[in-house]
Amino acid sequence: MKICLLTRSFDLKTGGIARVSSEILDGLIKRGHEVHCLSTDKEGLVGYFKYTALDIPFKLPRGMDIYHALTPMESIWIPKRKGISVILDLIAITHPDKYGGRLNQSITTFHDIFPLTHPRLQGAGLGYSKLKSYIGGRYFRFACRQAVKCRYIVTDSEYIKKEIIEIFGVDEEKVKVVKLGIREDLEPLPKKDKIFRVGYLAQLDRRKRVDLLIKAFKKSSLGELVIGGKGLDEVMLKELAAGDNRIKFLGFIPDKELVAFYNSLDVFVFPTAVEGYGLPPVEAMACKKPVVVLADAIIPWEVKRRCIIVEELQYVLGNRTYLEKRCQLVDIEDNYKWAKEHTWKNTVDQYIELYMEVINGKQ
Repeated sequence: MKICLLTRSFDLKTGGIARVSSEILDGLIKRGHEVHCLSTDKEGLVGYFKYTALDIPFKLPRGMDIYHALTPMESIWIPKRKGISVILDLIAITHPDKYGGRLNQSITTFHDIFPLTHPRLQGAGLGYSKLKSYIGGRYFRFACRQAVKCRYIVTDSEYIKKEIIEIFGVDEEKVKVVKLGIREDLEPLPKKDKIFRVGYLAQLDRRKRVDLLIKAFKKSSLGELVIGGKGLDEVMLKELAAGDNRIKFLGFIPDKELVAFYNSLDVFVFPTAVEGYGLPPVEAMACKKPVVVLADAIIPWEVKRRCIIVEELQYVLGNRTYLEKRCQLVDIEDNYKWAKEHTWKNTVDQYIELYMEVINGKQ
């Protein structure tokens, strides 16, 4: 198959979507498919807008079997029957030798739709400017309306699938759930010290509510809190943690250090407000670590139900005996088996099945 993957970045240092993009790309190449990639090295909101609105239509390769946008923002110009891509559809009709005569060869992946459902929690990419959030939210909605015209819409969870169906009124059969994977080398190892260590790893922005974790930990007598990741709130969070030498900011954690990071912990705390899925808890479970989340967090139930659910962090972190008892109630072995089902091989295999359905014209 000739496949065009469109994304913001394949650079793992940017995390998030780049991780998904690079794993899918790697899996497709290993299976012998011809993959053409579109991404951008431009940083900032203006650069990304230029890439999605102006660059993609001129760089989009012709003659592909599949056009797969890895977020709605890259979906605007990929060939579909309706919408702004009508120009490319006309080209497909008039130049079948280049496009193969096919229409609606498109798939878009939605990892979340927070700019629409939780606009106040936007942060990464848009910053906290009200004007930028407003403009970015409007542009995201426009991109989503183009994306739902694709042959298939893919989500990471049933939760996001339900939201897309309700908001955009698309047919349920058109929306598919494909779970993401985790690194195969994430396995439990013996802890190397006796320090009781709490850990967090993800973006540092207001949606993740890392400030709640820091405030609760500062009032506890636990040994150490290690915080991995980068983000808009990093400076603010470091100021909040100032004066407590038990709190360590590790910054970006490269792949080769992930196993050591998770296995250095006694408990992983994920204080996020809302997630499309939530891979860090899954990664922690693969290393047989208990995971704490907040009761008001909007996280897909398949992930949340395997966590220690608490009303607030201050009490659970302030009482080590209670925390350890709650950890003992977690079915670590069952969580481990479930976490290890998240493989990039399965993810890529499911995408290839969808690609084949599109190519074969399955309706």
